[in-house]
This record gives sequence, structure tokens and C-alpha cells, in this order.
Amino acid sequence: MSTGFLLIVVIVLTSCGSSAPEASRKLSGSDSLVITFNKPNSDSVLNTVITTESKAISKLAAFIDGKSTEQKNCGYDGNMIFYSNGKVLLPVVFKFNEDSCRHFLFEMDNKVITTSINNEAVDFFKSLAVGKNWY
Repeated sequence: MSTGFLLIVVIVLTSCGSSAPEASRKLSGSDSLVITFNKPNSDSVLNTVITTESKAISKLAAFIDGKSTEQKNCGYDGNMIFYSNGKVLLPVVFKFNEDSCRHFLFEMDNKVITTSINNEAVDFFKSLAVGKNWY
């Protein structure tokens, strides 16, 4: 009986883990990234950051794998497009300037996914938005 219970627990844990979005794994082959920051409450571009720096790409890919959250209707501050060999791997929109509404939004495996943005990611975005490009 305990062996059956253990088997059920392993199956449940395995199935739960495999259903979680793993954007950073999908993006591990990314070789470039374009981030566009919009002017507040508009679609006008404020700043664009382009990088091939693997450290920055990995850091942003890890941020996207944050905790799942509900999709909010509060606009977006910009978008990121991850590339590999000139092909789009994943477009992501984000909102970070409003404390009550911070999230990433992207589609993976035909599902719309919304994850929260942590304080470290907010600080990173703020520095990139004003033109600092150190990672």
C-alpha cells in the first residue's frame, strides 16, 4: 500500500511540474534580444535596447519564469523579443512601472501565460529604460 501511495505522489508531482511554463528553458538557445520601452500610456517608443549579451538574455529569461498571476488589464510598458539565428523564439509584453500591476504576458504551447515581475526585474528594467546597459 505504501508503494502505491508513493507511486501516486511521484506521478502527481511529475505531472504538475511538466505543466508549469518553462520559458527560460525555451529561451536557452536565444542569441539576441530586443527590448522596446514605450512612453507612459502610449504605444510611442521611448527607448529600444538590443543585446547579444548572454548574461542579460539569461537574466531576463529567468525573470519571465516568475510566479503565475492573473492577467490584468492595465496596459503595457513595452515588449521583448527573443531571437535565435534571426528567428523569433518568444515575444513577451510587460508592465513594470505600476506597483499594483507588474507582469509579463506571453504565449507558450498555445496558452496565454501571465507571470509576476519581481523587484529585481523592475530595477533591471528601470536601468535599461534610461539607457544603462550594464548587467
